[in-house]
Amino acid sequence: MLTPEDLTDEGLNSIMDILEGLRKKRFSAVTDIEMTWIRHKLEAELGVTVSHGEDLHGGDHKPWLDDIKGDLPWHYWSAYREYLKRTGFNPVALGVLDEDTHSILDLCGNPEQEGSWGIQGLVMGDVQSGKTANYSGLINKAADTGYKMIVLLTGMIEDLRAQSQERLDIGFVGQDSRWMLGSENHSKKGVGVGEFKRDAPHPNVLTSVDSDFLTKNKQALRGIPLENISAPVLLVMKKNVSPLRNLVSFLESQLERGATQLNLPLLLIDDEADNASVNAKKDEDPAAINKLIRQVLSMFSRYSYVAYTATPFANVFINPDTDDLFPENFVYALNAPTNYISAASVFSEAGSHAYQVQDIADGEKFFPWSHKKHHQVNKIPPSLMAAIETFLLSCAIRDLRKESLRHRSMLVNVTRFTDVQDRLSHVVKAELSALQDDIRQYLAGDEVWSNQPRLQRLHQTWQDQYQDCEFSWDQIRKSLNSSVASIKVVTVNQKTAETDRLNYSSYKDTEKGRRVIAIGGLTLSRGLTLEGLSVSYFLRNSKAYDTLLQMGRWFGYRKGYEDLCRIWMDPEVQDWFGHVANVIGELRQDIHRMHANEQPPKHFGIRVQSHPGSLIVTALNKMRNAMDVPVSISFSNCGIETPYLPNDKEINTRNIETTSNFLAKISSYMVREERKSGSIKESFFWSRVPASLIEKYLRSLEISNMNLPFISNEGGVEKPLIDFIGQNEFPILGEWDIALPQGEGSEPVQDFLLDMPDGTSVRIHPRQRQFEDISKTSPYLKLNKLRVGDTTDEMKGIGESLLAQAREDWQAKEQGHEKKRAIPGSFYRSYRPRPLLTISLIQPKDAPPPEEGTPEKTGHKKTPRKMMKVCDINSAILVGVGLSFPNYDSTLEKQKVKYRMNKVAIRNMGLIEEDDDDTTEYDND
Repeated sequence: MLTPEDLTDEGLNSIMDILEGLRKKRFSAVTDIEMTWIRHKLEAELGVTVSHGEDLHGGDHKPWLDDIKGDLPWHYWSAYREYLKRTGFNPVALGVLDEDTHSILDLCGNPEQEGSWGIQGLVMGDVQSGKTANYSGLINKAADTGYKMIVLLTGMIEDLRAQSQERLDIGFVGQDSRWMLGSENHSKKGVGVGEFKRDAPHPNVLTSVDSDFLTKNKQALRGIPLENISAPVLLVMKKNVSPLRNLVSFLESQLERGATQLNLPLLLIDDEADNASVNAKKDEDPAAINKLIRQVLSMFSRYSYVAYTATPFANVFINPDTDDLFPENFVYALNAPTNYISAASVFSEAGSHAYQVQDIADGEKFFPWSHKKHHQVNKIPPSLMAAIETFLLSCAIRDLRKESLRHRSMLVNVTRFTDVQDRLSHVVKAELSALQDDIRQYLAGDEVWSNQPRLQRLHQTWQDQYQDCEFSWDQIRKSLNSSVASIKVVTVNQKTAETDRLNYSSYKDTEKGRRVIAIGGLTLSRGLTLEGLSVSYFLRNSKAYDTLLQMGRWFGYRKGYEDLCRIWMDPEVQDWFGHVANVIGELRQDIHRMHANEQPPKHFGIRVQSHPGSLIVTALNKMRNAMDVPVSISFSNCGIETPYLPNDKEINTRNIETTSNFLAKISSYMVREERKSGSIKESFFWSRVPASLIEKYLRSLEISNMNLPFISNEGGVEKPLIDFIGQNEFPILGEWDIALPQGEGSEPVQDFLLDMPDGTSVRIHPRQRQFEDISKTSPYLKLNKLRVGDTTDEMKGIGESLLAQAREDWQAKEQGHEKKRAIPGSFYRSYRPRPLLTISLIQPKDAPPPEEGTPEKTGHKKTPRKMMKVCDINSAILVGVGLSFPNYDSTLEKQKVKYRMNKVAIRNMGLIEEDDDDTTEYDND
């Protein structure tokens, strides 16, 4: 029997060799295409591993679920498990889902425990990683153990609430909620889990796919008081003031005379827990919403509140106004399966799906960052047309692969304004219709298609994106019309008419499913799932981390077609996504470390609030009613660099001189030279340099404020990070190591001599780096991939024994992962005995030309990003620095770096959208 462990690359090749032998001997009719399809299926179905999550809890947790596990029939959970099996849920992932939901429910309160109690926890997963399956499993198990009232709070958008209700109709209720609330237009036939035998009554519902909670919905209970109902009661609600007030009024009507609480256990699940905070309407004040949530909890004598979020920057951690919903009892971090496509997989330089990302170089001309709701749309960018063509081609390839999922979706997110979305939709419809007409009339004909300009472009797009797939151009073009004729353009926002919504379920039994190009903004960014999403076009300027991750609908599972997925995006936003992925990776490492040390959730909350990656998010949360706010940050176990360098020859000349003078002053601290294997270039190293000298050097450097950790406070005088380096009282930060790596530059830096301990001097060869193409008038230059150094920089100064220990610990941590990952540089920091300053002398270099005789992009090769030419950069040498801090566990406020963030300043830096504090996005989207 095959197991996921067999599905290494070597094991899969061995299996395919055996099948190839059988084909030659007995099954010669099996084609090469069918053999490729078999390989895809094996990779998708079996090559999946996943491990159960890790928890932090307050120390007072008393396990209870194991004691009753063997005595319960588990009617609801058993039906849900059977349903998942039937729908093809991976067996390994199903086992982990069982473990995770068991652990989470055990961290919640025992519904049979008498007295008054409340539990507050948080479950952290990844965007589109299966949180819905997890909370659906939790709800089923909670119902089995005796929870009687179950409330699911979705985001603030009706489309998302309706989608969540439909999923719970299928995964928990077992019937159409619309029929249960009296609609005669829907069937009483069982759906989802309702098709499986379970000796338990259908849950009651007080909301439906068509209706959030209305007071009149209580009629479904037929006058029976809540405390007397045997089957659990389910409500799926938006996080809006009106339905929450309706719920409070309903609960008040259920109280016995003189009582203040209902004597039954409540499970309240807060999905998208980072929503209804900084992104709320002014009339949907997050303080009011949180107050109502707390009021609902207070009306039950026993409750468990479980927040789910895809980002650790959730409002329960960050927002200082919502401390009452802080997950003080537990935090549970879910792990994604190996077939999950994550932000790191797509946006990290070495990510296995980095080929999916395509640059948008022409977007701002058509949709300026500062455009308003009156912006006119007469044409679409050529890059958007290429994305649409790619989507059509992907539909045909997936049909030729006989993929079981028939729905196909493309996402277009270029504006927050619904009026602009509507105008764009009209233009895209016209372009799509013209292309569909040409495909229908000309493409299948062998001699005709090549004379049609649109079809010539379509062929070029196939060459650019998919010519390495298993199907030839002739095979694709002859089947394309059948695959794309039904594609519609759908605008997805709050103004969309019911008949024009996505409505995938209405097309589930059709031959082609629902095939759409979905154009939208906020509604597409908050939890809404686009079925069969393969192509995304994303042109938004938001750089707040929580907002970026939620906008990333392309993360998730793309079983059998991940090689076809493409994402068009502005290069700078790509870099921010990569940065976010690194920040979240570091915070997950913190959870792993805190779990091993049995630390409580409070410590993780403090870490999230004070992580350098939270600087902008924390500031925006505090800026709701203020333009100028304090933010405290800890750099414990963090690394930072200066990838934005001055675009000013005089400044760069001064920085070179400052660096030369600094190194001359510390020559007595030089301890050794490190040689690269096989290279004549040395890496120079100084040890135990006093922090006061580091502070003086960094203060003398002219560092761009675009390097956010080095930002000046309002007025431009104080530099909080540099002040901290010189003034903190941590013994471990009292002395620094310094590294000066040499690079590939063939000629040493002119007029830069390094004094050696023996009195001699040597010249330094610079590191060569490319710079991304930006405006020549920009005050800064931007290093490619926002990277100054490389992973090996983090290893300097640690020592061989500690490096060996780090490698051993990493291997132990990676045990069980099918694909062993390289050790990230950040992992070494916690082994560092002192902080490290890495100084890089950087020489601009030109991007290499495309390989002769090959197209710039083929198959899985990513389009090279446009780089500046050396002749357009007015500085021959620039100075970049990196700081790597060891773990000094700063938990007290006085031990942190204190910034004062100004809203106008960070908006001018492009770190928040032009009208981020305006209601326009929510009134118009």
